[in-house]
Formats: sequence, structure tokens, C-alpha cells
Amino acid sequence: MEKKTNIICALWAVTLVAIFVVVSGQDTVIICNGLFPLTGKDAKQGGIEEAVVRKGIERINELSKLLFPNSSVIFTLTSSDTESTVSGALSAVSSIPISALVLTSSDRAVAEAVAPILQQAAVAHFTTCASEGLTKYSNIVQMVPTEKHQGAVLAELIYHFNWKFTVGVLSSSSPYGAELLSRFISRSNEIDLSVLASQQFYPGTQELWQIVSTVKSSQARVIVNLMGVSDMQTVIRHAERLDMLTDKYVWLCSDACSTSQIFTDPETGKVDEKLRNKFAGMLGTHYQTGHGRLYEEFLDEWEKEDIFQFAGSGKRETSYFAPYGIEALGAYLLAIVEVGKTPGKTYSAENIISALVNVSFEGVTGLVSFDNDGRERRAVFDIVNLRYDSLRADYTDFVRIGVWTEGADENDVIDTNVDLIAPRFNFTFKPQFHGGSYDFPDLDVRNSFDYWSCNDGEEKTDETGKSVRLEKPDGQGANNIDNSYRCDEFIDCYNMSDEWGCPVSFPVLFIVYGIFLFLFICFAVFCLIFTCVFGFCIRRKRIRASSPTFLIIMCLAAILGYGGLFAFFGQPHTVSCNFRVWFLAVAVITVISALFVKSFRVWRLYRSPTEIKALKDWQLILFVIASVIPVLILLVLWTGLSTPTAKLIEASSDDKEHLLCSYGSVAGMIGFYFFFFAIVAYVALFLLFGIFLSIATRNVVSTFNESRLIAISIYNITFSAIVTIPIVFVLKDSDPFITWIIIVTAFAYGFTATLVLQFFPKIWGIVVRDKFAKEASTQSGNSSGPTHASVTSRDSKAIF
Repeated sequence: MEKKTNIICALWAVTLVAIFVVVSGQDTVIICNGLFPLTGKDAKQGGIEEAVVRKGIERINELSKLLFPNSSVIFTLTSSDTESTVSGALSAVSSIPISALVLTSSDRAVAEAVAPILQQAAVAHFTTCASEGLTKYSNIVQMVPTEKHQGAVLAELIYHFNWKFTVGVLSSSSPYGAELLSRFISRSNEIDLSVLASQQFYPGTQELWQIVSTVKSSQARVIVNLMGVSDMQTVIRHAERLDMLTDKYVWLCSDACSTSQIFTDPETGKVDEKLRNKFAGMLGTHYQTGHGRLYEEFLDEWEKEDIFQFAGSGKRETSYFAPYGIEALGAYLLAIVEVGKTPGKTYSAENIISALVNVSFEGVTGLVSFDNDGRERRAVFDIVNLRYDSLRADYTDFVRIGVWTEGADENDVIDTNVDLIAPRFNFTFKPQFHGGSYDFPDLDVRNSFDYWSCNDGEEKTDETGKSVRLEKPDGQGANNIDNSYRCDEFIDCYNMSDEWGCPVSFPVLFIVYGIFLFLFICFAVFCLIFTCVFGFCIRRKRIRASSPTFLIIMCLAAILGYGGLFAFFGQPHTVSCNFRVWFLAVAVITVISALFVKSFRVWRLYRSPTEIKALKDWQLILFVIASVIPVLILLVLWTGLSTPTAKLIEASSDDKEHLLCSYGSVAGMIGFYFFFFAIVAYVALFLLFGIFLSIATRNVVSTFNESRLIAISIYNITFSAIVTIPIVFVLKDSDPFITWIIIVTAFAYGFTATLVLQFFPKIWGIVVRDKFAKEASTQSGNSSGPTHASVTSRDSKAIF
């Protein structure tokens, strides 16, 4: 614990108690040898401590008469001067006889110096020093909780007030600060307290701007301070310059700095009222001081004593740790009683300390009880508050508002319901915060930010930084998204509002392409109706010679393909991702297989001009169906093993997550590549055969021969695939806008070009040339030989 003058860690005494058992009738006399700084800079404080312990012995002796009615145990006090030095304490230890009990003061240097000597002497050593270093000595009983408890209290206090995610820590690197910080951090980890920043500095450092600025920059709002008064005054100066003494922050201090001295001029003793007002609302922890009925009774007597006989008496106050010395003697007396309950048991140091496990009594600082090995008093800490109302009553110091009591198991989980008082805390008063408010401050202060509202289709600002929860653009439920998603060439809102009004606008693109696709569908429907009318109702050779059944198949496949392109519109959805794959794959293979069978039939007739080997429509329809079945099988496997799914994927173009079509399930992306290229290879096989058939039938001359048009259609589809697929794979992650245009344009061009090549000559012939009149039966006028003549002379009915 930090050394301080006139506060809790001041060197007030080193009390050595040597037990002399003097048999005089039935009385047992315990002589207490006390070491106090009766000269030097701490003489005033030491004199008060010695007087308080001497006065407390009177009450202890009254208690012993009740405990030992037949044979009294009488305590007496012999005082020695240590001159506030370690060497003085060591000299005192060597000059007095050591018997069974030693009591040392709150100065850790003195207590730690004499501890090895007392351990060797095997005496029961009671101390009012809060030092972790003393826990290694088995004969020491610590009447004051160690710093490790105080670190846990501060962490649990923050948790209790539900300030779990706004914590910053400033600590000196002294042993006091280091021990507190270590326990605070470990306890914070145990109860999931988020420490945003933790900064340490050498005691006495005057330039702390970088240290304090770092804590502020971390967005911490609860500032925990683990240091002495002078360091805290330095921190305050920097915090004031950084505007951290406002209602946006809550300051917590350990016992060494939760005192009015942090805003008191050390030379004049004058309180800086302006600074104190700024710090009003600060919370802290104190070791429990004297309080309660017994302490008030003690003060009643203390107030009446002669100041010349008892230094510091005549008023209702004592030094900070003096009451703990009185309780140490009381604990020792009750331990003697416990040991005496067992016949034949000696009053050794080991037995005395073991007996303390069963000792529990109400002392002048509150309940006194000990842990499971009897070597440390169960911790109790006051929760203190710097309040406005006390200032108005001319009281400038911290006010006790509650108490923290150590549980049976320090690692007990605290009640996570912040509306309930945690079992360790008992508050007498509500804490008062900055400005005198009793309302818990909202410490979750964040920077304002801009966001995009999908529902409202406009940019908005959250001034509080926390009223709006930013959502990931993962579909229909996402409304408020980060403003960086605006105009990023990805559809991140379900209604596409994030891309409206952008220099590169998807919605505008969708409208333009949607109009064209609608017109293309209308053209395909017109071709379908045209084929049905002039192929089956008003039969025309121009249609009949081109196999109207397969023209209808191509029209339906093209309509299916155009419908599949609409699945590329808007924000991706799992359904649309699957429609893209199924509609386009089935449409493409159907169109290509229809073109293939038309060329195949001409090729069959061309190979055998002298013998009719006509293929019926139903036979060719079965062939088309058979051609589509392998693709359907691949699509089923694709959907099952590598399901097309809309999910958030980080795009390489902007390193943000967007809802894109991906492929999950068992095979993942490996399955996607396998099935995609399997279908591409299958379609490519048809295209190669189609190219072969186109070349083989290029010289066929017959009525309305369309082998050349079929060939051009096949070449178009082949060229589109060869150019489009590599470009799409290169650009899909870097430029989604261009990728979308290429994909939709390529498919729309393939379907439309095929329909135009197949239907425009027929429509032109029937509407313009024939003017809807029935064609004249003609022979080919430019036959090049008997073979061609024989083909053209065949009745089209026999062929088709």
C-alpha cells in the first residue's frame, strides 16, 4: 500500500506484543509491548495510535472479566519508540522479550522487515498491514485485507453497475499500484469485464498527457485509478485539459486516492471547490473505518478523555487503523477461549491461529471473521462517494454509501441481473453522480455515424452512435446498413435503394435491360404464335419445311432463358441463385439440341439421296429430351452437393461483405467448378457436332434449306460462350457491374440471335414476299446435279 501522511497508509505504529504469563492468584497478565513513532515526523499520529490502543485495552479487559469470571486475563501496554524507521523497529524487536504474540502496524516496510524474525521465533504475529508479501509467513494473521481484495472490489463494483464495456485503467507502477492492477485485471477476466485500455506510469511522473490521452482514445468512460494522492493530482490536471471531468465519465479511485487531499492544496490545506465540484460523483473504496454501535460507544468515552493522558482525545475521531489494533487484541483473546475448550491443548502460535477459524465477533469496524486457515480477516470494504449534498453541508470528503463483503468463495459468479443487488454489496444510500444526479449515467457514449436506411431510401445520421444498430446486408431483414455500401456497385438493399441515383446505377440498368428482355419475350411469343398459325392452322411450306415442332421448342426454350435472366435482377436470393442455374442451363441445351436435330435430319437425308430415311418428329423429340436429361441429372447433383445459396461474401473489390450467390453444402466451390464445367463440356460437345453437321450440309440446296442459318446460329452460340466464360471468371470479383452486363448480354444475344436467324427469313417470306398467300409449288432452279435434284424433288411431306 502507498505511503501517505495523515491517511490510511501513514506509519502509525509497530506494536510488538510479548506475552508474559504472570501467575498472581488467579490472574493471567498479558503484557503488550507496543512500538509507535513517538518522535520524528509521524510523532503526532503515533501518539494518537498509542493512546487509542491503550484506551481500547480497557474495553478488552472488561470483556475478559466476562469470559473468565473465575480467573481474569489482564492486558497491559508497554510502548516503545520506533522513530518511524525500519531500523528503529528492528532495534525495538531485538531489545524486548518475544513470547507468544506480536502485533505490527500498517506500514508494510516495517511489517515485512520484522516478519522473518517473528517467523523464526514461532510467535502468533498479528498485523494491520495490507501486504501480499506477508502471506508467505504461516504465523501471520492479517487484520486488514490485502490489496488483491480491493482490486476485486473495484472490478465487481463496475460489473454491479453494468458498466462492463467502458473501462479504462490508470495505475502507478509502485508495488501498491501493481498489486491492485494485477488483481483488477484478473478479476475482470473472471467476470467478463472488458478493459479497453490499461496504462501504467512511474510514481511521481509529471508528464502524463500521452498516458491519459490513450485511455480517452480507447472510448473508455469508467476511469479506474490505482495510485497515491500526488499521482492522482497529476492525472486530474491532464484529465481537465482533455475535458474528461464531465458527466460523460465516471471516475473510480482506490483507497489511496479516494480522499479530499486530491483537490486540497498541500501547503495551505485549502480545498479547490471548483475542482471538487468537477469530481463530484467519484466513487471509491476504503478499508472499513470504525463505525457502528461499539465504535460510537468508544467515541463517547474517547471524547471525554483528558488530551494530556490520551493524545488526540477530546473529539469524535481517531486515526484510521487504530481500531484494527483493538480488534487484533480482541481476536487473540477469543482465540485463547477457543483453544481452552479442548483439554490439554497448548496455547502455541499454531493452535491460536487455527482457532481463529471459529472466531467471529462484532468489532469497532464491523464484523470480524477469518478465512479458512485463520490467517486473514475476511475482507470488508466501504464503498464511498464524493457528493454534492455533502459539500453543501461543508463536508468536502468522501461519504460512505455502502459496503462490500467477501463471500465464502471469492470466485463466486456475480448475479448478472443488474436490477438486483449483487450478494456482496449492501448500499445504504444511492450513489450520487456528476451534477448531483441520482440517475445512473449513460456511459455508452459513442461517435455519431452516417448510415443508409433501405426502407426510407436515404442517408441518415445517428447522433448518439448507438440508437441505430447497423445490420449486415444479408437480405430482406436488413434495413440500416453502413453508409459505405451506398453506390458501391453491389445490391445491398432488398429494394435496391442503395444504388439509386448513383453514377453507375444498377436500378437504371435493370430498367433498360428489363425493357429489352420484355421485348425479346414478346418477340419469342410472337414467333411461337406465328409458328402455330402458319405451321398447323394455315399451313405454309416455309414453316412446315423448318419443322414447326422444333421451332416451338426453340421459342419455349428462349422464353425460359429470358425468364432465367430476370433472376439476375435485384439482390441475390437463394431461390434466384437456383433459378439462374436451372433456367439457363435447361434453356441453352434445349435450343442447341433443337438446332442439332434439325441439322442432323438434313444430314441424314443428304447422306442417302436415293433412299428416304425419314426421321419422324416424335423420334427427334425423344432425342431432344434425351439430350436434356444428362443436364438435368447434373443440375440435381449440383443442387444437392453444391447448393446455390445467397450468402454474405467478402468481395475483393472493396473488402466488404455483400450478399452474393455462392455454393455450399457438401462439395462447396469445388462442386461448383466441377458441375459448371461438366455442363459446359456437355454443351460444347453438342456445339462441336453441330459445327460438323453445319459444314457437312453447307452445300445442300433444297426448298427453303436453312442449314446455313442453323450453322450461323451454332457459330454465334459457340463464339459467345468462348468469349464470355473467361471474361466473367476474370471480372466477377473485381467489377460486378460489368460482369452483370456481360452475362445478361451474352445470354440475351444468344437466344435473340437464334430466334432472329431462324424466324426472320420465314416471317419476311410469308409477310413481305408471299403477302400471306400460299406459296407456288416450285423446283429448285439451280440444282447442280442429280443428287440435289432428287432431294428437292421429294415431297416435303415425305421428308418432314
